Amino acid sequence: MYQPITTSAYTFENTISGNYLYVDKTDYFHQLVREQNGIFFLSRPRRFGKSLSVSILKNIFKGNKELFKGLKLYDMPYDWKQFPVINLNISQAPCESAEILNRGLCAIVRNNAKEIGIELTGETHSGLLFGELINMAKDLGKVVILIDEYDKPLVENIYAPHIEEISQVLENFYINIKASDEHLRFVFMTGVTKFSKVSVFSKLNNLRDITMSEAFATMYGYTQEEVEHYFGNRIDALADKNKVDRIEYREKIQKWYNGFRFHEDAQTVYNPVSLGMFFNEGGRFSNFWFSTGSPSFIFEVLKRQNIDFFDTLFRPVDSVILDSFDVANMHPAALLLQTGYLTIDRVEMLMDEPVYYLRFPNMEIETAFEKHLVSSIAERSLDVVTSEIKQLQKALVTNHTKDIERILISHIAAIPYTNRSNMEENYQNIIYSVFRLLGAEIHNEVHINNGRIDTVIVNRDHIYIFEFKMNQPAKDAIAQIKEKGYAMPYLSDGKPITLIGINFSKKKRNIVEWLEEELV
Repeated sequence: MYQPITTSAYTFENTISGNYLYVDKTDYFHQLVREQNGIFFLSRPRRFGKSLSVSILKNIFKGNKELFKGLKLYDMPYDWKQFPVINLNISQAPCESAEILNRGLCAIVRNNAKEIGIELTGETHSGLLFGELINMAKDLGKVVILIDEYDKPLVENIYAPHIEEISQVLENFYINIKASDEHLRFVFMTGVTKFSKVSVFSKLNNLRDITMSEAFATMYGYTQEEVEHYFGNRIDALADKNKVDRIEYREKIQKWYNGFRFHEDAQTVYNPVSLGMFFNEGGRFSNFWFSTGSPSFIFEVLKRQNIDFFDTLFRPVDSVILDSFDVANMHPAALLLQTGYLTIDRVEMLMDEPVYYLRFPNMEIETAFEKHLVSSIAERSLDVVTSEIKQLQKALVTNHTKDIERILISHIAAIPYTNRSNMEENYQNIIYSVFRLLGAEIHNEVHINNGRIDTVIVNRDHIYIFEFKMNQPAKDAIAQIKEKGYAMPYLSDGKPITLIGINFSKKKRNIVEWLEEELV
């Protein structure tokens, strides 16, 4: 019998006592705790095990060695000394306003005081109360502070009118870490994002951000080697049950759930929740990561800032941009990387400075994200978008281009006025985002020796070359395709090629002319 897999146990005690399978990462925690005065920050996307890691650290510093029996840390050199531990899960604090957040933080601090055995005063200012707790806890020994989801109040209020008040409450709260430095044994903070203007980052001189550290790049998530070691027999059993080749089955699982990279030279990792749910669902391939939480925050940012997502996807970015972002001026690449919707593909050196190229981590993220993106832009339900995609797929397979034209016109017409601009590139990217969901081979802005092709679809038995114009006859688009030889790179495929010129109207804000010509 296999050990059960849990995707909902957030404490180390429950994981061990429930005999759930735990992929042993305790050697990474040894690297952290062996330092005598470490202050660390590490951000990871949601559902990567951040809360579990905080629970592991709590048990280490409370001296609960027997919980680690059979794991790597148990036999490593460590004194297992007990320390007063302040464990703050900021997600437990409601944050509809600064006042409510302040009260919630006070409640969390008081619960910690009670657990440690400290009686606090009647102070109602969360920052002052946190400082009081640290000051009283230091009499019991050097203090350990563990903060989980430090950024949740900011993320949930990103466009709220009271975001500055929320930020101020958090600054007044976290400043206690700096003020209490001499009394601290260890500090560990986690979150999804790194907001550059939160005081903990600007004022903690000795804070070590290990988010993109190669040494800790695989601390969260499962490497391929770990998957083989802990799950290999399950994978073989599922492959045999489904009567598929074991190697091909492994490759499909990799394609769906592997691919997150948190340092350019590090191994890629699987999201642990997605993989766990995959096994618990009997090997059913699905978008589990998206189903565990809404990505509405991300799409709200993309819409409000009128961000061209696909430009972000293909454009190299500087390492400084990826390090953190400002609440008021978020760079899309940093946002999408830190939240897990994009990951590091490769790094190139430009004038002795690294530039990063990003990509989707895997098929699970790519397919679900693009459906949500199209749904968000059009402000239409996923069911409606999915229905449109199926219609387009059928039209593409049968080469019924008039149906493709009809569906695209309908889709663009449904997009709210405020979500569109009159730029040719905007309409092009709307169409491209829809086309990417079709399952065919899609290329956008293809550079050749004599120009740049707007969009190419390479179907099983046909090739379509698109040129988009704004307030210009579609015949001009066809003429440009011919004049610049856009079809030349595809002639050797031996497939029929259709040239399609599309004219968008600035006034009507949609496709007003669709012209096709078969290449002879």
